[in-house]
Amino acid sequence: MELLFENLAKKLSLTPARVRKFKDWIESADKARQAGLLDAKTNQYDKAEELVTFYTFAPLELREDKIDVVEEILKLANVHEALEEPVYLSLERLLQSPEGYRKWLANEVGKHPLRYVREQGKKHISKRQPLEGMTHVDVAIETKSLLVLVEVKFTSDISPEIDFDANRNQLARTIDAGISEAERKGKQLVVLLCSPSEFYRKKSRLYYYKVEEYADFGKIAEDIRWREFGEIQKYLKAVAWVPLEKVIEVIYRDLDHPQSGEARDFFRERMLG
Repeated sequence: MELLFENLAKKLSLTPARVRKFKDWIESADKARQAGLLDAKTNQYDKAEELVTFYTFAPLELREDKIDVVEEILKLANVHEALEEPVYLSLERLLQSPEGYRKWLANEVGKHPLRYVREQGKKHISKRQPLEGMTHVDVAIETKSLLVLVEVKFTSDISPEIDFDANRNQLARTIDAGISEAERKGKQLVVLLCSPSEFYRKKSRLYYYKVEEYADFGKIAEDIRWREFGEIQKYLKAVAWVPLEKVIEVIYRDLDHPQSGEARDFFRERMLG
């Protein structure tokens, strides 16, 4: 096996260290399959969401009809938007944690149920260290008027908390940081949770319940308590789930690339064909 679409990694903002990690997973899986090893560590390649994300979205960068494909992905989330060029795609994007949230959290960390967390919070504050770092977003798609952030899940769930906030789930964190980024750029925000259909329809992951709740922006306001509801309404256009299989289908449709067949084999092996 080899790393597919490697020539696109740098253009999509992936670091050399990330590319090396991809290759390590592939090499380890090759050895594991030859030796018949079935442990999780040597077969990280089978479940690595970062690699699933890369293989899913990298070919979007190759498409001449990129804007049409993005519009079709948005329609899967019932977002009907006529987009304007250009379209910028980046992976593993880091967004600054909102300053207002960090100030709010400094006043709230003393209410955390774990004593050692409360004490760590005090030390962070005394040293002027932020209580929340950069927010990692799997995929960012930007057009003239829209910022689309995509959280991709394969078999895992969203994180239910951060170090100093026992009630801040990963999806709310992405929305919060995304609103600040959209405001800074004068754009509207769409946040998509992209996962296999089976897990969503069987409601076996926390993200099912949060995505369903967040169709009501009032529920978002309950989970992002430091923001004014009007600010959420102004910048957030939609929060929705899209099936990973459908996204793959849309991006790979009629794709003429020498590695597209191997990529489809990759997805079929993970029951995403």
